[in-house]
This record gives sequence, structure tokens and C-alpha cells, in this order.
Amino acid sequence: MKEDCSRCGLRFEREPGYWVGAMIINTTIVFATFLVSFGAGLLVTWPDVPWVGLLVFLVVVNGTVPVLLYPQSKTLWSALEMGWHPLEPAEIEAADRRAS
Repeated sequence: MKEDCSRCGLRFEREPGYWVGAMIINTTIVFATFLVSFGAGLLVTWPDVPWVGLLVFLVVVNGTVPVLLYPQSKTLWSALEMGWHPLEPAEIEAADRRAS
């Protein structure tokens, strides 16, 4: 990922540890996906649940979902964080200098 927006010059990582919020969002989505997938697998196959097949499926889902959704988690985190912590004047000036 680039450090700055090539169009407006905004620095994406505004402070050290900025993306922890995106990781929390991603982890929450993965956990919810796991619960829904596990519950659906149990409901569809009950009473003869193929435990090994369900385990393999859940491992694959839990391995791919975070990789696929991490960019969206970063976007969502940036949008949320901008809502409650708008850009400061110094950040706007620095972005203008980078964009020029």
C-alpha cells in the first residue's frame, strides 16, 4: 500500500499503530463469518455432521476471508476514524505539499 494518496496527498497512516482498528474490524468480521458458517454447517447436516469436512471448510473460510477483506477493513476504519477525528490543519497543509 502506498504511504500517501497520489491524488490528494493525504497520508494514510496518520499515527503509529493506526491500522489496529482495521485489524479489529477484520477480526470481528472473521469471527462473525466463522459463527455463521459453523451454525449453518450444523443446521444443514444435523444429525450426521461430517466433522472433518466441516473443519476443513471452516479452516479454508477463516484463512481466506481475512486476506480478502483486509483492504475493505482498512477503508472502513479510515472512514470511521475520519468521522470522529477529522484532519488537523497541519495534516491538510502537509497533504497539499505532497499533492503539488
